[in-house]
Amino acid sequence: MKKNMFLLAASMLLLTTVSCQNQKKSDEAAPADTTATVKLEEPTVKSVYDTDDAVFFGLKGEVKEVVTTFYEATPNGNKLVRGKKNTDAAEQHVTFNELGYVTLDPYGNPYAYDENGKFVKGRTKTTKMVRDNRGLITVYDHQIQGDEHWNSYKYEFKHDDAGRIIEYTYTGWEEIFGYKFIYENEDDLWPIKQTMEGQACADLFESEILYRYLSFDEQGNWLERECWTVDKQGVDNGDDNPDMTSENSYSIERRTITYY
Repeated sequence: MKKNMFLLAASMLLLTTVSCQNQKKSDEAAPADTTATVKLEEPTVKSVYDTDDAVFFGLKGEVKEVVTTFYEATPNGNKLVRGKKNTDAAEQHVTFNELGYVTLDPYGNPYAYDENGKFVKGRTKTTKMVRDNRGLITVYDHQIQGDEHWNSYKYEFKHDDAGRIIEYTYTGWEEIFGYKFIYENEDDLWPIKQTMEGQACADLFESEILYRYLSFDEQGNWLERECWTVDKQGVDNGDDNPDMTSENSYSIERRTITYY
């Protein structure tokens, strides 16, 4: 999985050449050994981009930054017409360092590492991040003690054999939301559908988003997509089938991707 950086060990090679004088005199001592020392240059640390985190978040290649802009849209038959920029949704930034480690994920979580690639800090120094034995992120846990405990939250990720996110759970203060992603082909890094079920206090939420992709770059990453969304909302009254109101919404997302 994650490719560790190794330092080449410096070694000293001892070359000893023994020469003997013409043995005409048996009582003549053998000449002293001559020793040559080979000095190696100081080892250097080489940076190699590992694409595991990029794939985990649905990206191909040595990605440096992704900026996503959200636009309102209206349906016109089976297509969407892009409208003005959605001022209620800030631009989304996703970043990776030169080794391929995610430094800001699509959910707004920051990551910091030491020179050996070890996670040392998230949103605060007490934030925890867990990777599995493949090196894929499984937990991002930001817990706050004291008066601001309601700002605590936790992400738990699940992935498939290809390393893609197939579902994740967000747990916050008195709220929990579960998301699932559906992919059309086993080699695709872009989902065709996302579903969500969640609850915040007594409020219930459900949604389904169908994605239609309009353009891709040379790396195979999508640059523009349509989002056809159905949102449902209701109240938990103890009934197994609570009344849910439904609303359709439409948007278009555009991405600018920078590579190393």
